[in-house]
Amino acid sequence: MKEEKNRRYWQIALAPLVPLVVIGGYFWPYLGYIAIIMLLFMLTLALFRGRYYCGWFCAMGSFHERVLSLVSRKKKMLQVFKAQWFRWTVFVLMMGLLTSRLLLSGGDPEKIGAAFVMMWSIATGLAIGIGLVWKPRSWCSICPMGMFQGLIGLRAYRLQIGDECRECGLCEKVCPIETSPGMFKSVGLVKSADCMRCGNCVVNCPTQALSFVGQRQASCVTVEVSAEK
Repeated sequence: MKEEKNRRYWQIALAPLVPLVVIGGYFWPYLGYIAIIMLLFMLTLALFRGRYYCGWFCAMGSFHERVLSLVSRKKKMLQVFKAQWFRWTVFVLMMGLLTSRLLLSGGDPEKIGAAFVMMWSIATGLAIGIGLVWKPRSWCSICPMGMFQGLIGLRAYRLQIGDECRECGLCEKVCPIETSPGMFKSVGLVKSADCMRCGNCVVNCPTQALSFVGQRQASCVTVEVSAEK
């Protein structure tokens, strides 16, 4: 499977943050602020690139894709993982838990850090449990933060499907969350929340029918300029 240049290196570098925060945070809760910093970066990036953070910089996603994948059975994801009602249920439950812990912290910096350590620990535990049986990044289809990014970047850097698409299904096989761009061919764009902008499908498409909004136009301009020269 082909990958976008440098994506693997980013993930290998970020994956160790998961055990650092989950294990180290138990002894020193201030490590939870790593999660807060990444959360702020994620929300800012989402405005311009949608779920790009998920596909490239998410420490948890990187851990699942680079480490958990080594022991995962990699079964096909359950359809319930993609159901809107299920995603919203998980979102409400986890955000409710985080909000309650932050309110109970009383503004204590250490307790605030501990709240984020707790959330990372819960999410990591659930993700590992799911990822050991199904695709390593199955949690990413359910992840509340991933869904939130999709809403923030609703129209940002969307994956578009060209007429060259043969709906061969290869894109679904290389997608970490089993999204099939071919299913959206009639619409022309993949739903924001269903695409992590990792680029796996783009670089593996045999007909080069896939690209991100703005990418195809930029490529055409480059070809035209080169031709003129």
